[in-house]
Amino acid sequence: MVYTVLFDEPHEAAWFKNLHPALKNADEIAISDAKGIAAAAGVLSYDRPDIVLLRDGRPILVVEETVEVPSGHNVGQRFARLAAAAEHRVPCLYFGPYKARKHGGQTQGPRYMNLRLFGALDAMTRVTKTALTTINWPVDAACEVRRDRQKDDDVKEYVGTLLDIPADASIAHLNRQMLESKIHIRMLKERGEFAATVKRAKEYDLPPRSVEIVTQKTFFAGYGVNPAAAGIASAELIVYNVGMKKIRSDPYTGMAILYHYLYIAEHSDRALILWFPNITHRMWVTAAANQRRKAIRLFKHAAEGIMFKDGLIARDAL
Repeated sequence: MVYTVLFDEPHEAAWFKNLHPALKNADEIAISDAKGIAAAAGVLSYDRPDIVLLRDGRPILVVEETVEVPSGHNVGQRFARLAAAAEHRVPCLYFGPYKARKHGGQTQGPRYMNLRLFGALDAMTRVTKTALTTINWPVDAACEVRRDRQKDDDVKEYVGTLLDIPADASIAHLNRQMLESKIHIRMLKERGEFAATVKRAKEYDLPPRSVEIVTQKTFFAGYGVNPAAAGIASAELIVYNVGMKKIRSDPYTGMAILYHYLYIAEHSDRALILWFPNITHRMWVTAAANQRRKAIRLFKHAAEGIMFKDGLIARDAL
């Protein structure tokens, strides 16, 4: 049995290999050098995750780990990586603090996880049947992220559970076993307990201010454009206001995919329209000359159309 760790940063590979004895002598390959590994192409298709674990050449785990303060749009910076794993049926682990202290600025102090991440991950699990597990990075009494070895205890249990599943198990069996595992069920319970402590948690049941759910008629009244005439015939439209002034990916592409799963993936009569109030179609065409550019690829993947400053264009015409 041969394990290979694909990594974005060397220190992440070192951290990951210390989680389980079976990984101690695993081969290491930088993701930037992994383009020739066909089996990993799917999980790398949207963005570069922190870790991809291969067992006998087959991806069995994608890991995202971060100490980033988990508020607002920050969760979107990593969501595309989670989606790529889920859509290719590879179990995925998100390890980050649900609450952590932000230093400096008007919003300094404890910041809380954007609970819409949990809702989107749950929807993605239902749609793809992939095991997506979140583990809370522990913090101390002052909400500072912990750096001691014990912070990894739950991650070690998760990795051990995964590696105990026979190597010849089908991908469906692998995901099912992880979804039914004690560690996954316990992490869901802890996640629910955390969510119960968030003030105004019910607000996360509604779209954020940057997103509205409208009918075709309401969209026409607000934007002066008929979506159906542009080729977008869905009865309800999820309109995400992307306020960027230059075309870029983070965090907007990740949030667009997150909103796709949260509001659209389980609703066949809905479509996502990105509203770019500061971007003209000409600006898009210039940027899209490079179709491999991440922002172009992921915006087109997530949305049925883009409402530019000067008009609505459906995906097929982008």
